[in-house]
Amino acid sequence: MIRKLDKTEYALATSLALEVYIQCGAEDFDEEGLNSFKSFISNEQLMNELVIYGAFEDKNLVGIMGTKNEGKHLSLFFIRKKYQCKGIGKQLFCFAINDCPVDEMTVNSSTYAIPFYQSLGFDKIAGKQCTNGITYTPMKFTMSCLKE
Repeated sequence: MIRKLDKTEYALATSLALEVYIQCGAEDFDEEGLNSFKSFISNEQLMNELVIYGAFEDKNLVGIMGTKNEGKHLSLFFIRKKYQCKGIGKQLFCFAINDCPVDEMTVNSSTYAIPFYQSLGFDKIAGKQCTNGITYTPMKFTMSCLKE
């Protein structure tokens, strides 16, 4: 089941995000980057700017996708490792796009997630960058690629 999370569930979402970030994204951050990520997900004001969608198996949260700027930027997208490559991420993405239609969406992708984002129709729009100890690749999804 996929649904929009209530703000009271955001702590659960950030816990999942940190777990997956450490497991899957280790090549993209140093100690400063890990602290930057922790600072972001523990900042209630920044988190409240997000709309977070959750994927559940039974009653367990197995994946999240957070958007901001009226759905135009994907800010958090994490699937627990044992649930990856099962279509959950694509279902989350489609649910979010249907819930809040946008013409385009950007994301700062981890190296690990680039192939996944490309499978959704995102294209790299710049080379690898590093900010506050976090390495990422800017990518963009354009809705027209679904209509062609």
